[in-house]
Amino acid sequence: MKAWVLHGINDMKQEAVAEPVLHDGEVLVQVKAAGICSSDISRVYVNGAYHYPIILGHEFSGVTMEGRRVGVFPLLPCFTCDSCRQNRYETCSNYGYIGSRQNGAFAESVAVPKWNLMDLPDTLSFEHAAMLEPASVALHAVKHFDLTNVNTAAVVGNGTIGRLIAKWLNIYGVEKVSVIGRNDNTPQNMDACIEAVGSVDALKRCIDAVRPNGQIVLVGNPNAEFGLEQKLYWQILRKQLILRGSWNGSFRVDWQETMDNIDQLDLDELISHRFSFNELDKAVAMMKNKTERYSKVMIRV
Repeated sequence: MKAWVLHGINDMKQEAVAEPVLHDGEVLVQVKAAGICSSDISRVYVNGAYHYPIILGHEFSGVTMEGRRVGVFPLLPCFTCDSCRQNRYETCSNYGYIGSRQNGAFAESVAVPKWNLMDLPDTLSFEHAAMLEPASVALHAVKHFDLTNVNTAAVVGNGTIGRLIAKWLNIYGVEKVSVIGRNDNTPQNMDACIEAVGSVDALKRCIDAVRPNGQIVLVGNPNAEFGLEQKLYWQILRKQLILRGSWNGSFRVDWQETMDNIDQLDLDELISHRFSFNELDKAVAMMKNKTERYSKVMIRV
């Protein structure tokens, strides 16, 4: 089969590779659509991967050899740690991950444990199914808020996750939601804010934006060292802010809720580019060099 294999930083090429060897409990999924995450760009060009060679890609959907149309939860729980025993698989202490710790979906086929499969209704397109992962990450972040008295919220970060978070906040009844890009003014006295970039500057903007006793949820994935200035830490103390981290999504609860609200999420407006499988190198280069404005970049296999 064909796959895009990462051999090192800035060294990804399409190659002919053997089909995955299936272990107990696994099935072969023929990939139909795969989204490119910003973390994939970091792995290709900046920070590298856990090991080489590796096939990236963790946002995907496809068809099993038996004909099941499926979405795939990419996190591979250990099922034995305290979190797993409480069905909090997203905080597993010893997890694997399709597309970062083992071979993923930038290939014609990928091995997936049956437990990680989500059956798709016939009405759900493969592209939308490939976005179940980021949409569930966004939902999971929103669920960390106590929304009882939240009427205004800011989302710092106008990428795919930030825009999905804004959609979920609207679905959950938040009246005023502001999505803040790099060059936008920071609003003031917001009830809640989500940091969806993964940078100190974005966190600072969140701390500035929320009112005293406000709430902040952190979901951005940093790709560099991250430290807090004394002044920033003091602001957290003096405003008595509530900060929570958010990681991944809860399988299957968040995934099912995402499918149930798929029409309200209007995912088509978030897909800015579509490339063929053979053009994956062009897609990641475009995202790295920012030669075009983009949101979700989708690969059709």
